[in-house]
Amino acid sequence: MGSNVPIVGEASPDRQQVETAISVDPRSQNILVAGAQDLRLKSLGEHRWNGYYRSADSGQTWTNSLMPGYPGDTSPQGMASPLHSSNATSDPVLAFDRLGDVYYAGLVFNISAAGPLGNGPIGNLVLFVAKYSNDGATYSGVTLITGPLSADKPWIAVDNTGGPYDGNVYVAFDASLTSSSPFATLFTRSMDGGKSFSAPFYAPSDQTGGLPGVAVDPAGNVYVSSDAFDPVTGANLNYTQVSKITNGGTTLVQNVRAVNPAHWVTSGSSIGASFRAFTIPQIAADSHGVYLVFDDTRLGNSNVYVTRSTDGGSSWTIPVEVNDVLAGQHFFPTIAASGGIIDVAWYDSRFNTASPMTSLDVFFADSLDGGVSFSASVRMTNVSFNPGLVKRTDAPNWNEPFMGDYLGIAATSSNAYPIWTDNRFACDTVDPAYSSCVDQDAFTAAVGLPDFALSVSPLSQSIVQGASGRAKVSLSSLDGFQGNVTVSDISSPLGLPISPVSTRVQLFSGGTGAFNLTFSPSSGTTPGTYSVNITGTSGPRVHLALTSVMVQPSSVGGSLVSLDRLGLFLKFLSIAIPTLMVVALGTLLMRQWNRRARRGSTVYRGGPESAPVLLRNSRLPYD
Repeated sequence: MGSNVPIVGEASPDRQQVETAISVDPRSQNILVAGAQDLRLKSLGEHRWNGYYRSADSGQTWTNSLMPGYPGDTSPQGMASPLHSSNATSDPVLAFDRLGDVYYAGLVFNISAAGPLGNGPIGNLVLFVAKYSNDGATYSGVTLITGPLSADKPWIAVDNTGGPYDGNVYVAFDASLTSSSPFATLFTRSMDGGKSFSAPFYAPSDQTGGLPGVAVDPAGNVYVSSDAFDPVTGANLNYTQVSKITNGGTTLVQNVRAVNPAHWVTSGSSIGASFRAFTIPQIAADSHGVYLVFDDTRLGNSNVYVTRSTDGGSSWTIPVEVNDVLAGQHFFPTIAASGGIIDVAWYDSRFNTASPMTSLDVFFADSLDGGVSFSASVRMTNVSFNPGLVKRTDAPNWNEPFMGDYLGIAATSSNAYPIWTDNRFACDTVDPAYSSCVDQDAFTAAVGLPDFALSVSPLSQSIVQGASGRAKVSLSSLDGFQGNVTVSDISSPLGLPISPVSTRVQLFSGGTGAFNLTFSPSSGTTPGTYSVNITGTSGPRVHLALTSVMVQPSSVGGSLVSLDRLGLFLKFLSIAIPTLMVVALGTLLMRQWNRRARRGSTVYRGGPESAPVLLRNSRLPYD
């Protein structure tokens, strides 16, 4: 686990950041963006405004700013923003698309000054979506979704599937569609990069939804989770539901009670806390299923559970408990799915001994088997903090302890990044007007996800037909990985005998394992070079290693000769031997002729009818 990083830091005015959200750039995974309610303007007599934070080094360092349009913002972007006529924003959530654009949803409204310390009544809340381009580095603008009344609790997701609806932006939020319609979950979409949004509709259609979450699966189906409330009375119906929307966010095809009955957290006091709390499920999806995380008091205290669907949301499994101890309270869970791994983080009071709660931490667990089971819980905070120290200092409930209503998480296949509100430095800043400590920080930490390493040695070798050779395959646990790894191998081209073809290696956390591969080319194995591909698989984790084997033919005449070279050699002999015999015979005849010429020889010049001429001691060529 990486170090705990305060995103905004401790520079003045050093005020609250709550309701934290985070997203990772799909095309440049070292880039993270985050948001939170940021109360730095309270020191100037203003109200909360959504902060925007960006990291280009995997969360180690951050830049921070406020979304343009805040009171006192005289920048061209701020003056042009439709938010500029309001004095407060809230409920930040954000998501990347595949092109490096960030879509940042929230609520904008006005807080009347006609109240204690300027915290008067709140006006109509309007949903907005801002856009940042260039991998989140450049503010592009903001769009208001007007019409629905008293918007609340938005959640946002983007279709990053590469399919026909790639780039669609989906937002679910609570509101009244008209002044006479119920306050319930609505759904809207943008097909033009956030420039405009469709007319919202209720999801589910029976108008029972509240406190939504949104996810998109690899097929482009959209899932909206919500708690169920009576649309007339607002009473809790005590089940959690998931609506499925297809065709690019246009067609509501089903609504299923995923958790029924549900035992919600309904107040802070129900979990021994002085701050407000309520169950707000979150949802994620990948190629293996859809996953719903929630807190639940079925055992008397609050615990974190995950239920999953592998049939497109039609049915849901019995919930699996995520936290590994029952002691304390476990609440406000958040979930991400990436690379086949399910990541969950939550607030956890297992170390608390006081009432009301004075000690709180953040814990994390992951699943490598599609949510069937979860790892041991890992403590993310390196120090516990008192969640009751900081008051909200802004309307509504301006003089009560406040931890926000949710935290967030983003993940790649190798790292997860929980983000949370933390009070460890709370009293570094005190606001005497509220008699409250107000240094409440957004923190994050990178956690390396469990994995294993696979290697082979040597990387190459030569083996003669009929002999054998070995290669050592080594495995090691990374970041607490433990489990069975199936290792298989195959040669390319086919035909090299290898043993074993497949085996299973059990790794313990921090441990290693190894075994030998044996290569046994026979006389029938074709000589040549073979690439041996070694694959290690454990759940979604797959790693490859490669070694090369050169098979040489058996020895010929005491030395290694390839069949092609031997054939050429025999062909050479078939030509060379007769040639040498002819040359030798010719040489012998020439020498005999030379000896006769020296004793006196008769050589005929001219044609066949010429008289013979005797030449003595003639010098013949090449004598």
